[in-house]
Order: sequence, then C-alpha cells, then structure tokens
Amino acid sequence: MRLFKWVSLGLGALVALVVLGVLVIVWLVDPNSFRSNIEAAVRDNTGRDFKLVGDIDLGFFPWLALRTGEGNFGNAPGFGPEPMVTWQSAQLGVKLFPLVSGKLIADRVFLKGADVRLVRRADGVGNWQGLRGTKPVDPNAEPMELNIDGIEIEDSRLTFVDETVPRRIEVGKFNLTTGEIAPGDPFTDTEIAGVLHMDGFAPEGVPFRLEVPKVAMPEDFSAVDVAEFTVAFGGFEAEGAVKGTLGDAPKLAGKIETNKFDPRALLTSVGIAPPKTTDAQAFGALRFTGSWEFDGGAIGIDPFTLDLDDTHFTGRFHRSAGDNPLGEFALRGDTLDISRYIPPTDPASEPFVLPTAMLKSLMFRGSVDLERATLDDIDMKGVTLRLLLDEKGLRSETRAPGTAQ
Repeated sequence: MRLFKWVSLGLGALVALVVLGVLVIVWLVDPNSFRSNIEAAVRDNTGRDFKLVGDIDLGFFPWLALRTGEGNFGNAPGFGPEPMVTWQSAQLGVKLFPLVSGKLIADRVFLKGADVRLVRRADGVGNWQGLRGTKPVDPNAEPMELNIDGIEIEDSRLTFVDETVPRRIEVGKFNLTTGEIAPGDPFTDTEIAGVLHMDGFAPEGVPFRLEVPKVAMPEDFSAVDVAEFTVAFGGFEAEGAVKGTLGDAPKLAGKIETNKFDPRALLTSVGIAPPKTTDAQAFGALRFTGSWEFDGGAIGIDPFTLDLDDTHFTGRFHRSAGDNPLGEFALRGDTLDISRYIPPTDPASEPFVLPTAMLKSLMFRGSVDLERATLDDIDMKGVTLRLLLDEKGLRSETRAPGTAQ
C-alpha cells in the first residue's frame, strides 16, 4: 500500500508539472511568433501557398486549442491568383496526453465563413489534384491514430466550375455538422444544409438539407448501413433507410417516404417547365412511399403507393440491367379525372419535353388499371391502359376501353 501511495503521488506530481508547463507556455509564449513556421510546414506538406492573416490565439482549458482569424490556402499553378480556400476564422483543439502516445484526439473542428473554389479545366485537370508535399514520405513511419470530436462548418460557400461541360454549381449558406469521427467507428449526427444555385435555377436558389443520425461502414468501405435519414430539396421532403454492399457491383436496398409536395413548383425551381394541362392545378400534389432495391444496375421498386392529386395508386416497377435496359411497371388506381391532365388545345402551346437526353433514351412498358375514370361527360369503369415509352415518345400499345355510363 505504501508503494502504491508513493507511485500515485509521483504520477500526480508529474501530471501537475506537465500541466504547469503547458500553462506557462500558453501564458508566456506568443503563438503569432510561430506563424511563419506553420505556413512553411503547410507549404512543404501540400505544395500550396498558405497564409494566416488574422491573429493566432492559444488556449488550454479544457483542450490545447489553436484559434486563428482569417486565412487562405493557395490555388494550383495554372488556375489563377485567387486562393482555392479562404476562411474568416478557424479553431482546432487537441488533448495533450494522448498526443504523447501517438494518438491525436481532437476537439470539434470549427470553420466559419469558408469559401471553397473547385475548378476543373477544359483539359480535365482539377485544382484539388496534386496536393503533395516536398518532403518524401517515410514508408516505415507509424501512422498516427486520428479521432475528432466532430466537425462544424458555418455560413460558408462551395463553388464548383467544370469547364469540360461547361457547368457552374454554387452552394451558399453552407453548414455542416458531424458527431465523433474515429477510424472504424460509424459517422454520427451528420447534417448538411445549404442553398443550391445552378444555371436555370430560381434566382434565390433551392434550399436543401440532409440529416443522417448514424452511418455504419467498415474500414474498407465495402458496405453501408443507414438506419434512417431525412432529406429535403425545395418543397420536397423524404425520410428512409438504406443498407447493402458496395464495390464494383453494389447491392443496396431501402425504403423511402415523401411528404405531400408540389411537383410543379419543384420543377419550376430547377428551371424545368412543368407539363401544361387543361387544369392548371393538375400535378399539384404528390406523395410517394415504397421499398426499393438496386442490384448491379437493375432497379426494383416493389411495392409502392403513389398519391397524385385526388387519385391513389399502388404499384410496382422493375428495370433490368445491361446496355438496353427495359423498365416495366404496373399501376392500379381508384378514380381519375382524365380531362384535368389533357394538354390545352391552344395551338401555340408547346408540348412538355423530357428535360434530359438520358430520360429520352429510357424505355418503359406497363399498364395502368383504374377502377373509375371520367373524361368530360363520359364515365368509365374498369379502365386499362397499356403504355409504351421509347425514342418515339409515350403512346398506348393497345386500347381497352371501359364501360361507359
């Protein structure tokens, strides 16, 4: 017991001396005197210019924390003088004693007012490539174990310019928060939000949000398990789950349930003119719930429910894999007023055009069964429509009229 007591006292004294030494460093040493060393270290390890414009503060309790003001990270040669990243303030804290044993346990990483500019030139080269240092890597060096309490990015902006297309994508009011990040452990409490701007979008952009309480993935990223997630894009909101294996032939399955949203407003916000119909309110409300699976390129949504305006559908959908995939579907609905969805008779009215070449190349075949359908003064029961969508457009394969009342 006496030996244990003296050992405990000795360790306590050693800890006290280390803490006292750190406090002396924090109180007496000006971290701004190391500015040039920090900038040089980043340049050596990335090959890019690095500037800390604002003051550097060093804190101790309860973490050894480094706080900086404004700063910037340089661009790659051939991408102009504008920095690749700028920020208004940043903070990083670490636990001191685990650092001695080769473990880097970091506090939450804060980054505020960041402006990240990613550019891919017409020759396919991106400014994020070639982040390498001037010092050779020691192949025998033991990797340092890294654990981060979380990441928080606030009020920032991401810009991606792709000159090969060309295309410009900007995310304003970008915010990101995560839970603890550790090797082999699941990501937790992740939330991403912002406002997306692209050519053709509404001038104010489209707000989006993604929340994932927990993502489980092995260290080799061969599988994924998301028990729940929520996503929002404009007026569209959905929640669901996904689980499966990744790799060259991913196999995933999950479920999704949306809110009741306005497809017309959503299409308009992303620069796509909604289909013109006799009833301007048609296609104004949509809700979807279903289970889905993806297996090597093949897609299945079975079963699902679809509420379109006042009509309730149930159905299934399957699309094969391969170079010329064919999608097959079956829908069964209750009551549909067909006259609401007929294009207007105005000869100057332009027909609805599928928004992309990819959609135009898709092939679908299926049937729509309705318990009851109305068309002006015609009342029909037991209506079946067999439809085909290919490069010639959407058309009926066969006609199976119902019973007129």
